[in-house]
Amino acid sequence: MPVRGRASQLVVACLAATSLAGAAPAQAGKAPKPKVVTVADFFFAPSSVTIPREGKVKWVWAPTNVESHDVHLKQGPKGLKKKATYSTRTTAVTNATFVKAFPTPGSYRFICTIHPTKMKLTVTVKK
Repeated sequence: MPVRGRASQLVVACLAATSLAGAAPAQAGKAPKPKVVTVADFFFAPSSVTIPREGKVKWVWAPTNVESHDVHLKQGPKGLKKKATYSTRTTAVTNATFVKAFPTPGSYRFICTIHPTKMKLTVTVKK
């Protein structure tokens, strides 16, 4: 093979390696999308989710709701700090979202305080 052919192959290989090397850290540092939980009339869907440590849950109120709902942390893992930040401050019928990150591994049990016997959710955060 002529020198020019080898040189061009080397340039192409270097460019490909450089572009791949630059792309890898961006994807490695990319945060996973939050798990979405629908807040619907009288249920959370799904009723349980598992996320990695530092993962997030995003609650979205269903547009078809006719009742008010909230998200309230009933029980969290031992040593959990700032428990109040895991609950919404107000109730909503529709057009609401609530996003929360979970840095502490363990099991979290949520309810709607307006419908506590019907609306329950468990979030499990892996170590």
